Amino acid sequence: ITVMPILISPAPTMMHHALAITLLLASSPIIHGFQHPISCQHQQRHITTRHAPLHSTTESTEVITSPITGSETNVKYPTSRGSQVDSRLIISDPLLALRLSHILFASEELATQTLEKLTKSEWNFEEMAKAVSNCGETREEGGSVGWVNLSEEFDDDDADGISAVVVEGEESPNEHLNLILPPAAREQILSTPTKPGDILQVKSFRGVHLVQVVDVMIDVRKMSTVKPRKKKKTTTAMIIQNEMELGSDATGTTERRDGHGQGTKLAGVLGGALVEGNAQQLDLTYKIETMGCQMNRADSERIEGQLMSLGIRPLLEDEMKEIEVQSNNGGLMQETKRIKQVKKKPDVIVLNTCSIRDHAEQKVYSYLGPHAKRKRDGEDITIIVAGCVAQQEGQSLLRRIPEIDLVMGPQYANRISDLLEDVANGNQVVATEASHIMEDSTKPRRQSSVAAWVNIIYGCNERCTYCIVPTTRGVEQSRPVESIIDEVKELVSQGFKEVTLLGQNIDAYGRDMLPKRKFSDLLRIVGDTPGLKRLRFVTSHPRYMSLGVVDAVSETQAACEYFHIPFQSGSNAILKAMGRGHTREKFLQIVDRIRDRLPDAAITADVIVGFPGETEQDFLDTLDIMETVKFDTVNTAAYSPRPNTPAATWENQLSEEIKQDRLYRINEMNAKHAEERRARMMDRVVEVLIEERNVKKPTQVMGRTTHGYIVYFDGDIDEMRGKLVNVKIDKCQRYYLAGKMTEEEVTKV
Repeated sequence: ITVMPILISPAPTMMHHALAITLLLASSPIIHGFQHPISCQHQQRHITTRHAPLHSTTESTEVITSPITGSETNVKYPTSRGSQVDSRLIISDPLLALRLSHILFASEELATQTLEKLTKSEWNFEEMAKAVSNCGETREEGGSVGWVNLSEEFDDDDADGISAVVVEGEESPNEHLNLILPPAAREQILSTPTKPGDILQVKSFRGVHLVQVVDVMIDVRKMSTVKPRKKKKTTTAMIIQNEMELGSDATGTTERRDGHGQGTKLAGVLGGALVEGNAQQLDLTYKIETMGCQMNRADSERIEGQLMSLGIRPLLEDEMKEIEVQSNNGGLMQETKRIKQVKKKPDVIVLNTCSIRDHAEQKVYSYLGPHAKRKRDGEDITIIVAGCVAQQEGQSLLRRIPEIDLVMGPQYANRISDLLEDVANGNQVVATEASHIMEDSTKPRRQSSVAAWVNIIYGCNERCTYCIVPTTRGVEQSRPVESIIDEVKELVSQGFKEVTLLGQNIDAYGRDMLPKRKFSDLLRIVGDTPGLKRLRFVTSHPRYMSLGVVDAVSETQAACEYFHIPFQSGSNAILKAMGRGHTREKFLQIVDRIRDRLPDAAITADVIVGFPGETEQDFLDTLDIMETVKFDTVNTAAYSPRPNTPAATWENQLSEEIKQDRLYRINEMNAKHAEERRARMMDRVVEVLIEERNVKKPTQVMGRTTHGYIVYFDGDIDEMRGKLVNVKIDKCQRYYLAGKMTEEEVTKV
């Protein structure tokens, strides 16, 4: 954005506005593939019902018996085609406030012009507010209005629609905003269902406002189910600040659920506890086990950030502790005590689960078994099940493993600290209700110091007949452009070189916003972040991936020549049965565009074999598309029925023998192509971003090319981590490359 130095007065005039907008429009580049946006879409959504519930309509949910596992399963979010997919309309009542920013204009024409540019992500809302906003109170803060309480009611009998006032006799919780965002503007905003990222155009006596919803505030604890545990009584007290002690009564008797005779460590840490008679801080450790995709790994980083903000630290890999044991002295009857070193176990166990593959629930039960036994034996531990199986199974997990303390869906990954308060108070908590995704209140604990994940859209609105994701991760919710840019800029300032944008269906980014945005526009603006060396994104959907995305990658210097586009099957008949919404021809059209614009790009994919009704010819069609494209890598899987999916109930299931035979055959072709694709790198000089040590050969480092290929070569990781170096390839294996550092320039292709 070009900020013109014409705004020298506290209140810019209309002429200043017109000049600034004109100059900005003239100076901004034309971006390929933009379509003229439809402005003022919010006006069609305006709700005129007086005193109607704001921002909340409750969608009923039910519990059914899973046809696959036989257990009771929560049915959350849309589970069938045609059901509600607007996140604004499925969030229940505990929405408390909106965090808003605004830009004030003297005319509707200037506001509309600016909205069009903001829609294309050509301009940043905050910078635009600083440049042209007519609001002197918020201009320097980038238009920040702050939090607006939703419990406000208005008397809107006025005829002109811009002079509404708060109901007489009632104290407004937002009165302090009257001179910034008047009641008339607030009424229009609060009576319109919105979500983070939306931009509304509203009027007041001050002029025309563009108002952006930056974030939401939700009472997370009211959205969870809390079940008190049966408690054991003990007379041993524990000093805990903020009254976090569990069930302390006037007699000094303290109720405990762990039978230890003193307060739980979790309650102590959350309450800022001191052990009685000792000024030492409680030491609480955690361990997170993460299953599944990149989304889960990113969620685990956010969970870790929350836990560390509470004073709970990660358990070290080989951490030991001393315990006192008794032993028989030389066979005599006299026993002696001695100190023994044993491996320390975590106090808080978090299992972040995945439900994509078969037997996912059984894997959860198997993993939790030893920890549940520790708890039954009286150890003071907290057990948390997060992720997709948690969302899928809900309260049935507590019935199967009563030792679990907290069950929470992916949408609560960055709000675990709120839920742990109820756990610390002696309750079992289940949090699986649909919720707006709030911005992180703490920083994720990144697993790498070189490459980072950045979520840009949560959930999925597709209804693939085999997939459980829409049921477990909810409807699509795109993050505001400005929030994404701010996170990327902060990562770059911390020394990160590479960012991967994450989304279950990343090409759908922005289609849930008002006005709608495009992923290709976001890709360009993120790629232009100063200091960002590499930009990746996953996962694309052939139904929605536009050719403009390919163009954006080819024209954005930081964007890596790498595409992950699951095609799932090469048969149009199977694609139709899967509900994928695309054909093999559409997929190949995307591949052709990639090969045309980026001939050397890497293309990876996902595929399912053995889908119900798949014939041998259908499978051969899949092998044909594999042979046509020659993917760099394909993640292959034999179909497995998942709970709450239509395909799981079909009668035309294939035998395991057929599935495994086809999986073997496609894996052979996959390995052959992977080897062929990497063989072309022999003797090339490639740029490698160094990430970690080669665990099998500590004198070597491991990095990746822009194609995503792993490369090993000699080097000291302590000196080289995070550096970009040129490497000449002298060894090409199926799934990795090797070479030597060189001063030669990167080979042009």
